Amino acid sequence: MRYFLLLFVALTGCRTLKDSPKYKFSDGIYHTRTDGEEKGLVYVENTEDSVVIYSIKKGWQAKNPDRSALVRKSLPHTSSRKDIQTNRYWQNGFDIDIVTVPFKFRPSRTSFPRQLSNHLNGALYLGYRNDTYELAYKKNPIGNTDQSITHLGFSAGIITGLGTTPMNSWVTNNQLSIEYDGFVWSKGAAVIVGVDKITFGIMAGIDHLLDENRALWLYQGKPYAGFVVGLNLN
Repeated sequence: MRYFLLLFVALTGCRTLKDSPKYKFSDGIYHTRTDGEEKGLVYVENTEDSVVIYSIKKGWQAKNPDRSALVRKSLPHTSSRKDIQTNRYWQNGFDIDIVTVPFKFRPSRTSFPRQLSNHLNGALYLGYRNDTYELAYKKNPIGNTDQSITHLGFSAGIITGLGTTPMNSWVTNNQLSIEYDGFVWSKGAAVIVGVDKITFGIMAGIDHLLDENRALWLYQGKPYAGFVVGLNLN
């Protein structure tokens, strides 16, 4: 059952990442700095064969701007016979993701050695995110212009969620005579990086067992380091 759930999450996650506008250089408002100019705002419009960049000013919502009067440029330039330098565009905003922590590294406790656990868990991630896109055009060997878009996302925030952990005599200093999977509440802070459609990161957190054996568990409220894989929600 556990492996079926992991497979389902992986397949769903791949489709979510593929369809999400966060991982594409889609139409919208971006910050940019190009050709030595100061940082400013632009609106990006993708057409069938080019990207059109409109320069806009702060407070544009109240001014109802005339599209025909906006300063614009179209990439690639049809008259260009050489490579077009990389242009960088970025967006900032709040991030909400569903994440899983497939691996947790727990430091040693008393006579119990260091542990690397891989038990099923899921959590909600809330953070602040920056997504940067680098747009470039290069001439190929037959004279056509190829578009290249590189995406890098960076986010930092907090995580909270539920998971499971094995309960037995080894993790309770021989104070428990049975074995079962206990529910834990996880919480912590994470740094997440997105490269194109791949999202991953690291976290520092603590777990709290949610049953009457919490006082026996060696890892109750103790810190751990985890590897995070995220699924985009916004």
